[in-house]
Amino acid sequence: MFQLPKALPDELLLSRLIRFVTISGISSGEFLQDCFGSKKTSLHPFLTSGLYSIAKLCNEDAISLLKEQTLAPLFFFYLPAHAPYLRSMMLTNNGAKAFRASQLVSFGSGQSLGLKSCSLCVQNDISEFGVSYWHRSHQIPGVNACGRHGTTLHFLELTQRQRLIGQLLPQFEVEIQYSPHTEILVAKFSAQLLNLLTVKEPTLKITDAYRYYLEEKGYLTHGCRVRRKELMHDFSNYISNHRNTNLALIPRGHKDFRYLSQLLEVDGSHHPYRHLLFGTWLFINVEQIFTCPPQSARIEEAVSTDKKNSEQVVEEKCLDLLKTGTSLAQISRETGKSRCYLKRIALLNGVSVNLKPKILTQQIIKAICSLAYAGFHRREIAKRCRVGIGTVEQTISSHPGLVERRQECHFQSSRRKNRLFLRRFIAEHPDSIRRDIKQRCCAAFFWLYLNDREWLEEHLPKSRIAKGRY
Repeated sequence: MFQLPKALPDELLLSRLIRFVTISGISSGEFLQDCFGSKKTSLHPFLTSGLYSIAKLCNEDAISLLKEQTLAPLFFFYLPAHAPYLRSMMLTNNGAKAFRASQLVSFGSGQSLGLKSCSLCVQNDISEFGVSYWHRSHQIPGVNACGRHGTTLHFLELTQRQRLIGQLLPQFEVEIQYSPHTEILVAKFSAQLLNLLTVKEPTLKITDAYRYYLEEKGYLTHGCRVRRKELMHDFSNYISNHRNTNLALIPRGHKDFRYLSQLLEVDGSHHPYRHLLFGTWLFINVEQIFTCPPQSARIEEAVSTDKKNSEQVVEEKCLDLLKTGTSLAQISRETGKSRCYLKRIALLNGVSVNLKPKILTQQIIKAICSLAYAGFHRREIAKRCRVGIGTVEQTISSHPGLVERRQECHFQSSRRKNRLFLRRFIAEHPDSIRRDIKQRCCAAFFWLYLNDREWLEEHLPKSRIAKGRY
């Protein structure tokens, strides 16, 4: 059993492991062999998997490692559809599956894998703790600034497959550059959000928080529609001084409405930096995400209720006009409903409709229903009753239980046909085996296999035992 160095503030798990192999004298291959049973195991910098194995070998808590020393909480929050699978893959030794579950490959960010550091943070860490280490908040994908000092992060590309390398700790860089103000604000927001997600479980989806505060700022209509032009104009002006180092993470201009539409999709999968950039502009502080009242669901419910009530009012108005004998054309002009809708409402409620010419009488309706109940095809019914196929379909769908009756008749007819076809083939070819039946009676065989498998197994010839060569 090994004892890892004590975790420093905001330290990455990989940084602790690097410090361990640096000061203990144990090679990375020995550690990986004891922990995972293979020296070739590759550890991801900020989505480190195999946490159960590491926790067991080093006497740590796997859940604490997951929440406090990786970027998993951030990915769980912004990728809710993939969160359970990503969590299970990181706890077990499935690094490749965990990386795919993070969706970083599909985001197309175009950045190679590596570690980022701030020179001023390195200087402060050496002065306070006597050693430099990799900060977790610096490794957030897309964030290129230090939220504490405002400097541009130095990127160390990891070209080797093995990332657990002794003495691979951040170095102080003489050249220090400062980032634009917008990127510094995003870095601060990201670090604060990551710290909150470490200690607190979110109770609502990020899209609900977006819509609530967008409504507060007047970017939603009364029907909960997004005012995209105004929203995109203000958001683009806010990020105007953002560097165009990665065009996949920022809007392409004032008319890139798809950028925000994707962020407002429920359970959507998009790069975390897009959410962080938009959240920095929308929220005054990070706590607003967690204190947002869950009213969006109530708003949607109220809108749907109003819509249902309005539809009921229109339907009642149509019925009243139909009962007074008003023509379909006049009712359609007053209510905005189509003639087909009005005919269906009349048939469901037993209201006679004045049609010119008067072809669809009650006698014809009864004839259509009786023929449909007997199982006749719609084309044959239309031919006998001298009406259109659309009229036959509308009449059938307007009578309760008739559609289900015809579906059952169709099923029984198909079953009789396929059973008879299979029986005749077996009677004509008594020496045939199952493979021959499947090939010669393909359609009947597979229909029975999907819908009447028990009968099929009873009537198929018994499987023959394969004979050996010798």
